[in-house]
Amino acid sequence: MSKHFISYLMVLMVLFSVLLIVPKTEAQKRCRKELMPGTQCLLVNCREVCLNTLKGFGTCIEKPPGSDRYTCNCFYNCSAP
Repeated sequence: MSKHFISYLMVLMVLFSVLLIVPKTEAQKRCRKELMPGTQCLLVNCREVCLNTLKGFGTCIEKPPGSDRYTCNCFYNCSAP
């Protein structure tokens, strides 16, 4: 009986400690900015400009969808400059 009590007590302590930690964690908010609008996206250039200007990840996205035109979009943490 006492072994079960100690086991349940340990489980409750772990659960309680996890519940105390979870609210303190915050996900980083991600933002998107279109770089070099009106020009055809070259992935290497897009990634380099995005990393150097906003410390983010650059990728080419179709604009408008279904066309053969791609624009450079930079995804970065909003807290970054």
